[in-house]
Amino acid sequence: MPLALSDYKRPPQDNGRGIAGYPAPGWKGDPKGFDAWIAELQHLGIKWLRVMDDNGDSITLCGKLLNAGLFPIVRIIRRDLPPNDTPEPNPGHISAREELTLRKLIDLGVLYFETNNEPDNPAEWKQHAIPGVPEETAKLVALNWLFDARFIIEAGGYPGLPAVSSGSEMDLLGALASLGRQDILLDGGWIALHNFGHNRPLNFPNDRVNQNGAPLSAQEYDFGPLTQWVWWDASLNRASTLDEINALRAARKNAGQVIAHDHAAFREYEYLDALAKKYLGRSIPILATEGGYQVGRRTDLRYPRITPALHADLTVAMYEFMQRDAPEYFFAACPSLLVGANKSQASAWYSDFWDRTVRGGGPHNGEIPPVAVPDYRVGERLPVVAAVQAMSSNSRVSPRVAATAPAPALVAAPAAAPPPPPSSEESIYLVQHGDTLGSLAKKFGVTLAALANANALAENARIIAGQRLVVPPPPEIVLPPMPETMPFVPPMPTVAQPVNAPPPPIPEWFASASQPAPVAPPPVYTPPPQMPVQTAPVAPPVYTPPPQVPAQPAFAPAPRPPRAPGVSSPLDPRMAALNVRVEYANVRPGEAYWKLMRAEYQDTRQAGGNHHMLYNLLDDKGKPVLVQRVFQGLADVQADSFTDAFGRAKFPMWETYNPENGESGPYTAWVAGLSSDKVIGMGMPNGLSVNFVMTWQKTTK
Repeated sequence: MPLALSDYKRPPQDNGRGIAGYPAPGWKGDPKGFDAWIAELQHLGIKWLRVMDDNGDSITLCGKLLNAGLFPIVRIIRRDLPPNDTPEPNPGHISAREELTLRKLIDLGVLYFETNNEPDNPAEWKQHAIPGVPEETAKLVALNWLFDARFIIEAGGYPGLPAVSSGSEMDLLGALASLGRQDILLDGGWIALHNFGHNRPLNFPNDRVNQNGAPLSAQEYDFGPLTQWVWWDASLNRASTLDEINALRAARKNAGQVIAHDHAAFREYEYLDALAKKYLGRSIPILATEGGYQVGRRTDLRYPRITPALHADLTVAMYEFMQRDAPEYFFAACPSLLVGANKSQASAWYSDFWDRTVRGGGPHNGEIPPVAVPDYRVGERLPVVAAVQAMSSNSRVSPRVAATAPAPALVAAPAAAPPPPPSSEESIYLVQHGDTLGSLAKKFGVTLAALANANALAENARIIAGQRLVVPPPPEIVLPPMPETMPFVPPMPTVAQPVNAPPPPIPEWFASASQPAPVAPPPVYTPPPQMPVQTAPVAPPVYTPPPQVPAQPAFAPAPRPPRAPGVSSPLDPRMAALNVRVEYANVRPGEAYWKLMRAEYQDTRQAGGNHHMLYNLLDDKGKPVLVQRVFQGLADVQADSFTDAFGRAKFPMWETYNPENGESGPYTAWVAGLSSDKVIGMGMPNGLSVNFVMTWQKTTK
């Protein structure tokens, strides 16, 4: 019987936060014992734990996890039949031995199972004898997995389609479809995923380095005593220079690249969901049973090596995404690794491996830089442990049931409210590598003295990655005053088109893009004058309401009345002249929504070569709203991002249009979570680089 996403059982107060436990079966919880480790997992806010099982040796641990409200995801180790008795799963399927274990675990309450692992890897095949034709290999794996899946579903569990290696092109969903058996996934199946981030940003491939080749600044290059370690290139037997990195970024930029082109990244879940929709017609659960970030990785030479502090920052950001706004189908992220075996200590959170390795400068294996930093200290566990322990835990389930997409409405323009005053509250900023007090003061629009005083620091004090700084509020909201009045032109009725939203990109860890080198200014586009309202002209440019006339026929009635029209609009008149308009949220009295307070146009001179949609979000008290999801719509595709510590987010624009020919731009902007006013019709007028700056405030009608 087909299951909807809501039919799958999940942990109590599920926040999507998981971790891969131990990389081999037979773990006894040494040296603390299971109870101590489960308490540690609860302190971390973990709800999912990937567990390995060989002949039922995980049953005790799974029982304790379930009693504590944690869900185990059990990978069943399939062994070859005697006399080999070796864990080489391919080709093959579960035997009576594994069936007995599965029944015991399902009777205990375990639901999620894996019975294979990375079948695209020759190491997972008997004698490494993987077939040479990829399509036939995938069919062979899928055919054997069908045997496992049928048994698990009939026994009451959820079978996971095997995870392939990060970035692999093996298409097991397509192989099932070629066999005509893909529908078994709708009956309780799910997709296992190994979405390792490597050393790429969380929002790769949509980050500014990959898309635009954004250069590395000297501040970003500087990691203090770790600089040589971070940028070490084994092929050069030395650290890459700033110029070499920037040359590489320029050469390897991939403007317009999407996740389907390169999915060796955290966002690989989007790629698998696209395959699910292609072959199944809808999403099914995806669980990342391995992945995330590991210290020491530098597989993409355009980006820095993952340091312990950067590892903590990225993991916290990943977990925040999981609990706040991950797609509904993306159930859990289980990064590697809680504790390690002899060969996996480098990935373990609870290990002194990196404390010894960075200070000692080894081992010299080609992956770890032979650079010693004697004064560097990590300790017996990575900084990510304390960082995750400090996080709040927010249940994903209840808000998702109540959340609704922004509802479009056919309404007239409202009276514009004055913008709220700047927040008088301080904000917290997590220091990134390359940050200095001076660069942060400039970034956040405050004085160096104010930033230093807020943190009891000297103005020349050195700050380190992972340090939390209090950032005083900027002196004012950087938005020019709007005209007091402007002519009101009722918008034409529109029909909202259904949007099939791809899962959201996530903010990268780098600072905002640096300004480009000065170039000759492009020709400045002057919007055509607005058509005046048909009233008698008056000397000052102030709207004068016409005499009362009989009511005109109204538009088709809406389900509930719209906001009352007013003579002022939050739109900059230049935006209206560019055929940009507002579609106001249709909300009832007492209902909260995102109200557009103002929208400003920045011409080519003001934009400084950028072409962005800039979002500013304020709560009902006028304070910045952090980690709020916002959308950019483009035809039938939409992207999303999250606001930073000052309630700001941005998207680049690439599409052009010709406003003088009556065209509107293809981009739309709105805010997630509540009904939201939408700004419609933005783009690059006549190909010019301009910005649109929009401010929303959470308001109750």
